[in-house]
This record gives sequence, C-alpha cells and structure tokens, in this order.
Amino acid sequence: MTTRIVRVGNTLTVEIPETLVTEAALPIGEPMEWVSDGKGRVALVKASTRSSTTPYREITVEELLEGVEDGASLGEYDWGPARGAEFW
Repeated sequence: MTTRIVRVGNTLTVEIPETLVTEAALPIGEPMEWVSDGKGRVALVKASTRSSTTPYREITVEELLEGVEDGASLGEYDWGPARGAEFW
C-alpha cells in the first residue's frame, strides 16, 4: 500500500489506510512508535511491543539494590554544569 506524508497545521502526519489498520488490528488511540533503520526506512510499531536488545521488564527495588550492603553509601554523581533553568 502506498501512502503519503501530509501537513496538518504545524504537524506532519502519515495517512494509514483503514484496511491496513484493520489487518494489523490497531485500535484507534493505540500508542505507536516510529523506528528508523538509518537507511531511509521507518516502521510503525506498537510502543508496548517494540523489540530491542534489552527488553524492558519491571524490576523491584530489592532487585535493583541486590548486592548493595545495608547502609552502604552509593556516593554522589557529578552530572556536569547546570544547563538551562536549573539552579543549585
């Protein structure tokens, strides 16, 4: 199927044919994500099913702090100079 990029106000949109939305079982309002391969190709995927090298999964605080002894100080991290409207 062929589609096109169109301007709606200050936004660029891509028209998705209704038959394709039906085939892909995409409900209106579904969170979607554009993924680029860096070679001029893009794919539109469900945000919740995007594959990556490190799949997202919820972890508990206990898992996050596993191996850190009770009362241990993790220290501070220098994020560099303030940028924008931050103040210290």
